[in-house]
Amino acid sequence: MKSISLEEFKGFRPCWLETAAGARRLEEIGSRKKRWTAMDILDLPEDEVSAEDKIWAVTKAGLIEEQKLHEFACRCAEEALKLVEDPDPRSVAAIEAKRKWLKGEISDEELDAAWAAARDAARDAARAAAWDVAWAAARDAARDAARAAASDAARDATRKKQVAILRELIID
Repeated sequence: MKSISLEEFKGFRPCWLETAAGARRLEEIGSRKKRWTAMDILDLPEDEVSAEDKIWAVTKAGLIEEQKLHEFACRCAEEALKLVEDPDPRSVAAIEAKRKWLKGEISDEELDAAWAAARDAARDAARAAAWDVAWAAARDAARDAARAAASDAARDATRKKQVAILRELIID
């Protein structure tokens, strides 16, 4: 299993180094082991390292095989589509195409075409969502603040779910 030292990790210039407190915290955590695997990083306590930072660290450091990272992306996309009442078929097809590409069943060009269609679907959805948000903001600013708080909680829960997915992929 691939591993990384604290000094190698610092070469990625994590944002924790931008403050003295963050740099001290990174030194303290990093000094616990000589080399770190992805699982070591993912297993750090949540009160020390957020799920978002764990994901950044293990994907930035190249600690996870590329094939597993592609599968991670597919699973994250599937989780996102679960939040949509009626997902655009182009988005679903792009995930299916990615998995076929990983198995060598379709070409790079076919994958690119599927992702282009998914980007179009995402762009269409973003335009519709932006219009909806604009109307919602005009109607009720207080509701927007409540939505933002709920959105932060949802984002944290999503990141924790993504850490669980990464753990599962590493164990496989």
